Amino acid sequence: MTSVMLFKILKTQYELIIYIGLLLLSCSNVTSLMPEASQEGALHAFKSYSDVATFHYTVPKEVYRATWQFAAFMDGKNCVPREVHIYLQWGSYPVITANNESFPPNMYPARNDTIRVTAVTAYDFQTTTIVPVNSPEPGDWFVGAYMSHWDEKVQQEGIGHKCHYSIGSVAVWLQANGIQSIPIGHENTMTTSQPSTYYKIFISSGTWTFDVKIWDCKFKIASLNKTSKNCIKGLALQGRTMPVFNHTNSYKMNNLSVNTTHTFTERTPHDDSYYYLLVVSDSIVEFNVKVSISECPIKITENALMHYWVSNISINYTSHQLMISDKNSHGLENENKDDPCPRRFQLIRVKQIQTFSGVYLFQGREWLTPWILLTDNYPVIAQFNILPLVDVGGSLDIGVHLEVDKFATQQQVIVIACVRRSQVPDRHNGLIVCHDNRMMMNLSSIDRRDAHLLIPYPQPDTWHVALQTRCLNNGKVVACDVNEILVSLNIHTRQCVFSGSQSCGNHGICEEIHRGLLHYTTCSCFGGYKGWGCTDDTNVNIHSSLLMSFLMLILSNGFFLPAIYLAINRKLYTESLVYFSTMLFSSLYHACDQKFMTYCIANYEVLQYCDFFSSILAFWVTLVAIARLPLYLVPVCHMFGVFIIAFCVESNKTGLTSILVPLAIGIVIPIGSLVYNFYKLKIRKLSRNLLVKLFIGLGLASIGLLLFTTVETEANYQYTHSMWHVIIALSLIFLLPPTARSNSSSSAIESSSGSDSELVNLKNHSDSPVFTVNLDQESSSIANENS
Repeated sequence: MTSVMLFKILKTQYELIIYIGLLLLSCSNVTSLMPEASQEGALHAFKSYSDVATFHYTVPKEVYRATWQFAAFMDGKNCVPREVHIYLQWGSYPVITANNESFPPNMYPARNDTIRVTAVTAYDFQTTTIVPVNSPEPGDWFVGAYMSHWDEKVQQEGIGHKCHYSIGSVAVWLQANGIQSIPIGHENTMTTSQPSTYYKIFISSGTWTFDVKIWDCKFKIASLNKTSKNCIKGLALQGRTMPVFNHTNSYKMNNLSVNTTHTFTERTPHDDSYYYLLVVSDSIVEFNVKVSISECPIKITENALMHYWVSNISINYTSHQLMISDKNSHGLENENKDDPCPRRFQLIRVKQIQTFSGVYLFQGREWLTPWILLTDNYPVIAQFNILPLVDVGGSLDIGVHLEVDKFATQQQVIVIACVRRSQVPDRHNGLIVCHDNRMMMNLSSIDRRDAHLLIPYPQPDTWHVALQTRCLNNGKVVACDVNEILVSLNIHTRQCVFSGSQSCGNHGICEEIHRGLLHYTTCSCFGGYKGWGCTDDTNVNIHSSLLMSFLMLILSNGFFLPAIYLAINRKLYTESLVYFSTMLFSSLYHACDQKFMTYCIANYEVLQYCDFFSSILAFWVTLVAIARLPLYLVPVCHMFGVFIIAFCVESNKTGLTSILVPLAIGIVIPIGSLVYNFYKLKIRKLSRNLLVKLFIGLGLASIGLLLFTTVETEANYQYTHSMWHVIIALSLIFLLPPTARSNSSSSAIESSSGSDSELVNLKNHSDSPVFTVNLDQESSSIANENS
């Protein structure tokens, strides 16, 4: 991004801050405005997630409105405006796929809180995209942006203007400070201080349910609205985020008259989180409030009774110590027989060496295991923590395996697993209710004993897995014959998608992306496959087409063989060696450059350097050969070219200067030789045959260059680049001189009375200090040096 664009973004940031600051005058509950520094990055067409521009913001607590502003730029007036897709996501990187690409089986990519907007790139700073977010969840927020894919032109850097696109973003949030806390367990009398007053309640880990009762509301100051019968105009309770009162949606909020009571009941609260109570009134009011909780303790290790149970189980498994859910579940502080407290376990995280790799296990006194014993009395809830930034860049894999001896019972054993982030799955009469069927796994002892759930880029939080078992006999629910049902809960985090060394399957590679503090993995697909895990074969080319594209780029280098043979036949051994090296390194480089059927004999960067170096050197030695210099000058020119080309290619392999500088210097050699012959030797006539050959050779080279710079795109690359190999190789046949210079030669002049190899029609110059010509000799075209 240029400094001008950066200045425009910074200017927009201040304009946005001033704009929101004016809103503060109309918002009596605003206490502070928190700006965030602007961020900017390059935009690319989407091929894989590595092309996505990613930004990171940290939203503090007690923010009730955040505003993001985006502006997309292009660096040229003649550039084509491109549509930009912007994703805004809390907690983790947004899950992005283009063109309705599919996901691997059993993957759950949905994000209920993902915000999607679009923008259009512009050269002049005219329009911006503003995204207001009410009640943003505190913590990490991520932005992902990309452009729709088009058939982008493959352009050598420095040839013409290559359009660059970029995006900038600015974030500002409104934060309320000094929010009063409501203690838990006893009555409290609260007095509002403004029309919209916030209070907060801290709900600790292990809280099963809680109630917030509000009653006995009184006016401290008479209401200005005489027609209103409500002491409290609006009541709202919200976990982690601050509710926002809006007159247009006030019907969604509860109200409270002077003599009425309202109770909020939260059956699945967030652990270790604040709940925010919003009280809206037309006057200053006073009310009573009480928060009552019921607890369900979370265990990490089991008590001594566990060893008794385990020691009496005769099952031969790798993990000999197993966990159980017994029938004597602990009661609640305020016991509810319809919603008994099950066993809740905190899984232990075992970190592995590889990034984004870990396993979560049950813990005993001296052992770790994924196994647990279930009964049909009550569900079991296991919970584990996904850490911010550390765990969000890979995939979360939750697997459940049911182990039942088919001879132990004739009943059909059913196990239901429900996964939920942040909150415990809901219950009804002691049974788990999974509202999102995509987060539920059903296992059966008859036909399905394994189930998996894949979650890409999991959001950081406490995740819960509720396990419940039932037994069926002729389709009816009955008491289970077996007292304990063995289940393995396998929870892993990993890079990319699949387990094992091929985490992107057989048609992709797993890439680790590092951008400052941001670190994540993504699958880069090849062979026409696409999708999150390279499993979408909608546009897969047939194998023969892939093989043909692969072979074209390699076998097209075979057209250098005629030039190599011709150079050897004319005793141009140095030129033949360079042409052979060009053919060899180009073939090896393109074999390694493929994303399918890849074969790399050496490091990719090494092969790329050798290809570029030998290709430019081939042009250089051809120009030196055309000049027909004295023999003692040829190696000097060759070595000079090697130094120049090596420096340019190492400086910038893909830059135009690496080609133009050596060619500009190299073309001086034959031109200088021609000028010398013209003025010093008075040789002013070139043979017609020579002119025809030069015209054809230079014409082919020009066509190849035109094809390379104007026609080549990503879609036709294998065809146009193969044709480039063919045309350039054929041009060398016409540009090569007829024979090598002998030790007695010092000029590229030959008589026009000879064969097709004649270069110059030379008259007898008796006064020439360099040449004498004997027309009586049979080989009158040979110029002899006059010693």
